Amino acid sequence: MSVKSSVARWVRHAQQIEPILAALASHDLHTLKLLARRPGGYKHDALRKIVWPILLHTHYGCYVDEKGSEKDLADPVQITKDVERSLYYYPRDMSPMLKAHKQQELHHMIVEILWRNPRLKYYQGFHDICTCFLLVLGKKHAIPAVENVALFFLRYAMLDSFDPISKQLRLMSSMIEYEDPQLTAYLESANVMPYYALSWILTWYSHDFAEFNKIVRLFDLFIASSPFMPVYVSCAMILLRRTTILKAEPDLVHSVLSHIPQDMDIDLVIQKAVWLETRYSRLELQKHSGIWLHEESVINTWYRDWLPMEWEDVPNRVRVDRYLSRGIPKEEWEDDMLTVWMERRRLSSTDYYEARE
Repeated sequence: MSVKSSVARWVRHAQQIEPILAALASHDLHTLKLLARRPGGYKHDALRKIVWPILLHTHYGCYVDEKGSEKDLADPVQITKDVERSLYYYPRDMSPMLKAHKQQELHHMIVEILWRNPRLKYYQGFHDICTCFLLVLGKKHAIPAVENVALFFLRYAMLDSFDPISKQLRLMSSMIEYEDPQLTAYLESANVMPYYALSWILTWYSHDFAEFNKIVRLFDLFIASSPFMPVYVSCAMILLRRTTILKAEPDLVHSVLSHIPQDMDIDLVIQKAVWLETRYSRLELQKHSGIWLHEESVINTWYRDWLPMEWEDVPNRVRVDRYLSRGIPKEEWEDDMLTVWMERRRLSSTDYYEARE
């Protein structure tokens, strides 16, 4: 590489990180969040180590002592099994000794978070999210960061009921339906349910990409956005792959959907997801689809509990604990609305077949 090209590359690099440094210097939280939507996000893990705790409101300190014990957890065996399978794809240059050490840190980290929040239940895939934060922030800073992610972004995935996540998947399907009726009809005709996107939403794609840079790029966006952003990203993933999906044989559609191409352009996906967010607000989407999230769902409460916070504010965990203590009530009309939703989808697939005949 010539000196001239090296200098040009250095200048571009400086220009890319300058807005991030300026937002940090001025304590401009709003601008810092917007920069997560710009191509490249926060660019480097060295910057993420500074930015992520600020976005998650844990930059004021970290835990000194860990007190958690797995004997108080509901499923310590599954946690151990998942940790043993972790750190497979990334980082690739890790020695066996360092990998074992990181796995031990990961185990302690998960145990501490769940021990501190006994109303939260472990699910397979939570360890993938923890791994990403561990590698970027280190254990001491990752514990409070992931704890806030669990409480304010993922808590409805950490309950006994699957219903809140099922609703998010149906909202994703509805969004795809409004954007691309033809694609939706084909998915329905192939009897494909939206569960192909389950791991995407539960793990923030940390289980679906082998390249760590792609994962942390998505994490930039997710921690700077509402908890519904993973759903917008999932919808964007499908819409951007419509040609490939429509060409797939019906019995292979589910496999095509669930296996994301590793060369996917993440910034293009994010651009599409951000556009979908402006087009379909969470409330309008619930109203139009008839799929209503509980008033105290993590997606609805984020806008009043998290979004208004300023740079030095501390999240209200007491309020979140009250939400968790009340559980998830099921309204009498919810089954009827699900029936209506399913029938509308069935009719769309019938129309698709008739149009082809």
